[in-house]
Amino acid sequence: MTEHDRPSRRNEGPVPLILRWIAAALGALTLGSCYVTNQGFRYLSLRARAVGLEKVLSDPEAPEELKDLVRRAERIRTFAISELGLRGTRNYRSLVRLDSDRLATVVSACDSVSFARHLWTYPVVGALPYKGFFEPGEAEREAERLKAKGLDTLIRPVDAFSTLGWFADPLFSNFSRYDDGELAELIIHELAHATVFVKRAEQFNEEFATFVGRRGARLYISRMYGAQSPELSALDDARADAEAFADFLRGTAELLEAVYSSDRSREEKLAAKSGILEARAAEFRESALLRFRQEAYRTFAMDRINNAYLDLYRLYEGEPELYAEYLEQRSGGDLARFIREVADLSKSGGDPKDRIRSALGLRL
Repeated sequence: MTEHDRPSRRNEGPVPLILRWIAAALGALTLGSCYVTNQGFRYLSLRARAVGLEKVLSDPEAPEELKDLVRRAERIRTFAISELGLRGTRNYRSLVRLDSDRLATVVSACDSVSFARHLWTYPVVGALPYKGFFEPGEAEREAERLKAKGLDTLIRPVDAFSTLGWFADPLFSNFSRYDDGELAELIIHELAHATVFVKRAEQFNEEFATFVGRRGARLYISRMYGAQSPELSALDDARADAEAFADFLRGTAELLEAVYSSDRSREEKLAAKSGILEARAAEFRESALLRFRQEAYRTFAMDRINNAYLDLYRLYEGEPELYAEYLEQRSGGDLARFIREVADLSKSGGDPKDRIRSALGLRL
């Protein structure tokens, strides 16, 4: 699952698509408190509908698109475990047919004049920067409650999440619309979460899984179709668009950070923020045709973004260059070795990103 979905298949735009795949640790919904008990019951009810992959393949009435999904997912899972060394859990050994276009709806929030994330605290896994609901209306009410407190909010549909080993994560029927590169990134991303997860380090957790998912998907497509294949070329072109899009958002966030860190009043910061977002949206519209190849990026409504939107994108995009540098300099370009080494670093205590920087001889 990568953010380079073909515009002909969806009209959601690039950022909503990437965020559909990467809400982690919603398994926390199954533990403690009224909210999580309610959501957990719904998840377990959904999970009870899971059917083993062998039964899907042997069922003469199962749609061919679901059987094809099972075969593709099995190949990717085998690759991720045997070639990348990701944890061989029970994940993706069953399938659930969904009755809707999403698995859940997730709310994120951020201060309106800073990039201070709103965090929700869950049993066992700790604080996370999102809250999920199986009923979209409940997510909308949560977002309205946070807006009333003056926070910027974002509501997004989610196709997949990792329960971090608490349950065996199934495939969902809506994955059948993904191409091999997208499906590979989704599965490898979530298996990366199941392999390496550091409590109270949400930035590292998402950056690591995103980096491994993307690099792993590219390696899989190269192995599957060849280094000169049109499939790999299409994946690389889409990645270039996604990186250009991330750069634009990063530039917008930097302009806002300069305002937020100033000694202006809250009202002055809000006014400056509005002006920056308006100007950046106009700049995006004027340059999109030259900046991007894909229509989904060219037509993206940049004037709808806010702090929550920018910060959540930054949560997943983060610092890919840090991980790329470690991969090349310390792991010799070997992704499986990189995963092992970072997993070891993450067990040493402290901030895993500081451990990576220290290993590279970078200033903390």
